Amino acid sequence: MKLYTPEVMKRPLLLVLSLLIALPSCGKQEVTSRDIQVKLGSTLPTTNSAGDVLFNFFDGVSVDVDFSTDTGDRGSATLLQEGPNIVTGTLKGVSSEAKTLWCFTPGLDDPSGPVPVPASLSKANLETSASFTGMAFSSTPISLSKTIISGLIKPLTSAVVLDIFDSKGRAWPAITSVTMAAADGTLLATGSPSITFNCSGITVGKDGCPSSLGAVVLPCTFTGTITVSGEGYTAVYTPGPMALEAGYVKHIAVNLARATVNGEEPKGFPTRLGIMGDSISTFKGIIPSDHRTYYPKSDCDVTAWTMTYWGLLATRYWKCELDVNTSWSGSCVAADPRTGSSYRKPFVDRVNLFQNPDVIILFGGTNDINTKNGVGLGEFNYDKPLDQMDTYCRFRDAYIFVIRSLQKNYPTAKIICIIGTDVTGDYGASVETIAKHYNLPYVDFRGEKNVPGKVSIYVGSHPDAAGHAYKARKIYEETLSLFQ
Repeated sequence: MKLYTPEVMKRPLLLVLSLLIALPSCGKQEVTSRDIQVKLGSTLPTTNSAGDVLFNFFDGVSVDVDFSTDTGDRGSATLLQEGPNIVTGTLKGVSSEAKTLWCFTPGLDDPSGPVPVPASLSKANLETSASFTGMAFSSTPISLSKTIISGLIKPLTSAVVLDIFDSKGRAWPAITSVTMAAADGTLLATGSPSITFNCSGITVGKDGCPSSLGAVVLPCTFTGTITVSGEGYTAVYTPGPMALEAGYVKHIAVNLARATVNGEEPKGFPTRLGIMGDSISTFKGIIPSDHRTYYPKSDCDVTAWTMTYWGLLATRYWKCELDVNTSWSGSCVAADPRTGSSYRKPFVDRVNLFQNPDVIILFGGTNDINTKNGVGLGEFNYDKPLDQMDTYCRFRDAYIFVIRSLQKNYPTAKIICIIGTDVTGDYGASVETIAKHYNLPYVDFRGEKNVPGKVSIYVGSHPDAAGHAYKARKIYEETLSLFQ
C-alpha cells in the first residue's frame, strides 16, 4: 500500500479552497450609496404674536448644510435658493439602506435616533454676534422613500437685539460691557444663564436712535436683568418677562432713564396707574365685575390684559401697579339723557372710584360723538363752582367736571387726556382745548386708523393687539417729559 506524504496531502485541500474562493458569496449584498435631491422650506410666519421678526435662514443665493442619516452617513452640501423660504440641492453619499435623513446647521452634532437636533447640544454655535451667524436650525425627520425628498426646517436658537438709549437725552461715557442675565437660572447660552455682548466702541444712543447690540441665545422665557457698564457707571435695567422664540429676533428697548444707576432707583415714572375709559380700555376680570366689558373677544387677538395699551404701559413701559381701571364698555363722558346712569355708567359718575393713583389716563368721547346718544357739545364752563355744575348731559361741561373732580379727589395724580381715533370734529377739538386750559398733556390719535404704511391697528371699531401696542408706545413717548 502506498502512503501519501504531507506534501501530497496538501494538494486536494488547495483545490477545495480555490473552488470556494471562486464561488459567489451566499446572500450578502454590497452596500451602495446614492444621490438624493432635497428641498428644504420654512412655513413659519414672518412675525410672531409679539411682533418679533423671523430670522431669514435662507437669505442669499445659497445655504450650507450638514446632513446625517439613521445609518450613520455624514456629509455636507450647498443648497441653492429656489424661491422665498425654499432651497434645493443634491446630497451625495447617502446609503441605500438609510430610511431617514436630517439636515442641520454646520457645526451641530448629528441626531442620534429619530429626532431632530435639540437646542441644547454642547457643540451648537452660540457665540455672541451682531450678525446672528450662529442662528441654528435642524430639519424635521425626512423619509428617504423617494429619490426627491423635501422637509421643513425647525429653528433651534433665538436672537436678541438690545436697543440701548436714554429717553432723557443724557450723555453717557462709552459702554465697556453689557450682560444679560436670567434671574431664575434659565439657560441663555450653552451651560450659562447669562450672556455678554461684544460692545467695542458702542455708546448710549438717544430716543429714536438707539445703539444696538445683538446675540444668539437659546429659546426661553426670559426674566432677569440687563447690565450696562461704562466708566463711572453701572446701569441695571429690568425688562418685563418676555418669550425668546426659536427662529425669531427679539428687540429689547433698554432705556437707561428707567434703569437703576449706581444703586439709585429711577425717578419720576408712575407707581400706580388709574384708567377711566370706555370699551377700548376694558378687560374682563380686571375692571370691576359690575362694569360692562368688551375685551376679550373671540374675533380679536387681544387675549390678555397685558396686551392692552394700558396693560403695556403698566407692565412694559412704566413698570407700575394698576390702581383701578374704572372703564365701562359703551359709556359716554357725559350722562346719556335717555338711559341715565344705570345702563352705561358715564365718566361723570365714576370720578371717585380710584384708590391712590399717581397717574390717571382719561380716554373717552367716542360714544359721546355718536349722535344717537343725544350728547350735545355744551360750553367751556371753567369758572362755575364744582358743586353747581349740573349740566352732565353735555360733552364739554361733563369733560371739565371730570377733570376738576379728579383734581379735587386725587390732588397729587397727573392726568393724561387721550383723543381717540374716532373723537373727531368739535369733540376732539374740545378735548384738546380743555387739556390745554388745564395744562394737561394729551395724546392725539385722530386720523390714525388703518393709515397706509402703518400697521392696521383696528378690527372694526376697536384696536387689535398691534393697535394697542402702537397706542402704548405713542402714549409713553409723548408723555416722557411729564416724568422727567
